Amino acid sequence: MKKAIVLTLITASIFGVSSCYKNYYDVTDTALSTINTISFRSDVVPIMIAGGCGCHNNGVTSKQIAFSIKDTIYYSTIQARSAMLNAMAKGGAHPGEGSVFFTPSQAKIVIKWVEQGAKDDYVPPAITGDITYTQHIVPLYKTDCKGSACHGGIAKTLDYTYMVNNQPALTAMMNSSGTKHPGGPLSLSPATSATFLAWMAQGTKP
Repeated sequence: MKKAIVLTLITASIFGVSSCYKNYYDVTDTALSTINTISFRSDVVPIMIAGGCGCHNNGVTSKQIAFSIKDTIYYSTIQARSAMLNAMAKGGAHPGEGSVFFTPSQAKIVIKWVEQGAKDDYVPPAITGDITYTQHIVPLYKTDCKGSACHGGIAKTLDYTYMVNNQPALTAMMNSSGTKHPGGPLSLSPATSATFLAWMAQGTKP
């Protein structure tokens, strides 16, 4: 009876771990050797939303920091963890539970990306039309700013009035891609920064 229970627990454990893994993507050493500039969007992000990082995607568990859910990718969230990803790629332990490792070629991609400045290579299109707080800023706030360890959690909840009254700090933060965030440096995508700046330039429409 005891053996049956142990076997059941082992089987459940293996299934629970393997269910997090979705090995959709990898980069061969041959391909890596031809890449002079690592693309955050094309080379790094696909690694973060598949493979051993599967637990951070598609709502597998609420305990993980979400890198993507369905068709939404949290680029800023991934980029902000470049130092942690670099440490893992160089042989460091996964900061959460479980033994999670990059494949050798994935590790080389991450290390090379960080060596090149851990930048987001995405260039957003010019912003046209009316940018409003409700339609454009609130969704960015929910994905880039809000969380138990951020605004709305241990940090102050930001609303329309607060943002309007603190435009100088918000402008400095967006012009620096997040490095001048009052609570410590952040990594904000060009699209996020451009949207906030356009919203303020248009008169902070509600």
